[in-house]
Amino acid sequence: MSSSRQIIPVAFDQSTSRRVVVVGSTLADPDSTQQMTLYYGTKALFQGTIYTSVATAQYGPVSGATWLFGIDDVPFSDTSDYVLSQDDQFNKLADWAEVNVAAGKICFRVDLDTPELKAALKIITAATAKMYGNLWMLSSEGNVLIASWIITIAKTYIDPTTAKPVTGVTHLTTQAAAASYVPIWGDQARWRWKDGGWQYKFEEDSKWCSMAPKIVDGQRVVAWGNPED
Repeated sequence: MSSSRQIIPVAFDQSTSRRVVVVGSTLADPDSTQQMTLYYGTKALFQGTIYTSVATAQYGPVSGATWLFGIDDVPFSDTSDYVLSQDDQFNKLADWAEVNVAAGKICFRVDLDTPELKAALKIITAATAKMYGNLWMLSSEGNVLIASWIITIAKTYIDPTTAKPVTGVTHLTTQAAAASYVPIWGDQARWRWKDGGWQYKFEEDSKWCSMAPKIVDGQRVVAWGNPED
């Protein structure tokens, strides 16, 4: 099972080509709390069980059939679908231990980080968009629409495919701080900050002396500490 994808358990009723939830032995439409929302930029893994009419009868796909899943909001579109998972993204044994195509248990990977989906979302002002997912079984005997259902696609506000720091904006490092502030304090040729006070370097003997202001006879004067390297 791929842990790098959002895992989405799902059920379908092939007899009515819809997504369903299982209630006992009954197949019912999802209620408002069970609607499907997917987010741009993510990768999903659907683990689906296909039924026929009732929850006790699982669908038996045609032997050798291939699979197709897509998401779009324009029927019969002449441009590339926003999201498309072809047969090579279906039924990987590592993705679901229960996968059993003959018994109607399938899985498929869905990538929601496509440029087509991003372009469609950018022209929509709302934070979400209602789109449609179509799951097909394809064979020489005919194509079967396993399910068509509404999927809410939500925008994300950080795009993982293009996220990068803004040019010219950097985090301040110790080295950058030193380079920035030391010229203000001096380059340590004559002044340095040490032990909570300023020191001055006397050129004559190349020794540092701490500046020690004092009051002598009521007057403020500057005295100097002992020379040091």
